This record gives sequence, C-alpha cells and structure tokens, in this order.
Amino acid sequence: MNDRSLTRTAIHLAALLILSVVSAPLLHAAPAVRFKLAGDDLIVIPVTIDDQGPFYFVLDTGADTTIVDTAFAKKLALPTLQSGNLTTILGSQVVAASRLAKLAVGGVQQDRLLVFQLDLTSLRRIDNRIAGVVGQDFLSHFNYLLDYRAQSLRFEEGNEIQDEIDGDPVPIEANENRMILAADAQFRGSAHLRLLLDSGTNMLVLMGTASQRLHCSAEQEGISASYTGAAPAHFGQVDLTVASHAFSNLPVYLATGAPPPSASDGLLPLVLFRAIYVNNSRSFVVVNPRAKKPVRLAKAAGPQ
Repeated sequence: MNDRSLTRTAIHLAALLILSVVSAPLLHAAPAVRFKLAGDDLIVIPVTIDDQGPFYFVLDTGADTTIVDTAFAKKLALPTLQSGNLTTILGSQVVAASRLAKLAVGGVQQDRLLVFQLDLTSLRRIDNRIAGVVGQDFLSHFNYLLDYRAQSLRFEEGNEIQDEIDGDPVPIEANENRMILAADAQFRGSAHLRLLLDSGTNMLVLMGTASQRLHCSAEQEGISASYTGAAPAHFGQVDLTVASHAFSNLPVYLATGAPPPSASDGLLPLVLFRAIYVNNSRSFVVVNPRAKKPVRLAKAAGPQ
C-alpha cells in the first residue's frame, strides 16, 4: 500500500479497493435500477420526487436519514419545517429539515419522508449531478439485492430474490435504522467487532476502543472527509473476517476520537463485496450471493 492510497479520502471518495464493473450480472431475470459508480465507489441512483425527475442521489446504507442538497431544496421550494442534528464521524451540526411528499426508487416509494438539508458541495465535486443522499429511513423498509458487478439495484416484492440465490444468511442487528453485522479482526490482538454496513465509505473505519483492543497503531496520516467536512486522519491495516470471507492487510481508518454510531465499533464498506442481498424484514444479509443452479428433475420411469 503506497502513500498515495493512504492519503486518499477515507469516506465518500475514490475507492482503495477497485472492483470490476464489466462482468456479467449476478441475476438476469428481473428488471433492476441501474446505477453509476462515482469516484469508483459511490453508488449514484436515479430517483423521482413527487413524480418529477429523474434526479440523482447517493445510496448510503450508513446514513440513517435522507439528505437533500440545500441548493436543490431551494429549487424544489421545500419548506423548512424544523431543525435537527446531523451526525457523521467528524461531528454533528444543526441543519434544516423538510418533508418530501413522495420519494421513489425503482418502483418502490416512501410518502411524507422527512429529509435534512445540507450543502453537498463535496459530493458534487465527485459527480456534479448529485442532488441528495438516500439513507436508511428509506432503504430499511425494503428487501433488495445490491450488485456492484452489474451496477444494479433490485428491490424484492415477495421472496423472489431469496428464492433465486444461494449463500449463507448472516444475521444483522437493526439499531436506529442502521444495519450492524458481526465480524472478527486481527492485528497484534484479536477482537470481535460489531460493524455498521456502509455503502457510503470506501474503507474500514474503527471507532472508540476497537483499535486499542486490536493493538492497532497508526502507520500513515491522511485526510478523512464526510458530508460535513474534512479532517486529518490516521490509517493502519488489519485482517478481517466477515462470515466466511477473509481480508488480509485491509486498510483501516482509525477514528479513535469519534463516538461509535449506534454502539457499533465502526463502519464496514459494502464495496468490499461483489454483491449483497439485504433482507430487512427478517434481519439478515447474504454477502456475495450466487445464482441457484436449475434443479434437474429425475426422468420418470416407463412402464415395466
């Protein structure tokens, strides 16, 4: 790992782990929302608001609320209803809140969705089309397949996706609209971690005492950024195991001064995986699911 990689923005910028986007889709049968990868790792999807659009939002499973850019909110003439605290790993700030009559993505929708207004200039530098962020207050109501290789997002109406895939279901803990998954990490020490599944980060992030339990020290310095700004950061490496998937010498951002979200130990980037099936109704995920092979029926025996 070189200094250039270590000094890249840890949150919402170019990915340290670059995935192939030219391979075949995981599943072929059902229509899906196609998305673009901005900066190699940010998922940018088309949305409609009150049947207008498409507009382009970042899909962020690590954000508990949906966000609209302040300039875009003015364009839509959204009224300010109240204010609230928006928190990232770099801190919190008071922002205005509005309500959308209807937000729709790929055939699913939420009505009267409360959203925060925030200046998203840092995201627009990556893709100038970005007008907002779709968070867990929207996504947690649905089951879906997120496929990085095919650059597609497919929402489930019943059990059709679950019936088409193979893979081990991994339990997730739902906490304040956030998905938390168990993982094991090793450095000079070992630790059982609870990590927030985050499609908006490109790097493993450890918060609180997690790095202390691993005896993981900073090896390089760089810059970390979020929607609310940027700050100096420290980076290291760990080995990580998630379900049956192992990662060696994984770059990690050590956010020792940041409060852990929802009592988790940090953030797990979804970009580590080829695809992920999220079942919010039954609280489990399947990482790197495989398409089921057709069942071959035995040929009926003829008359004897």
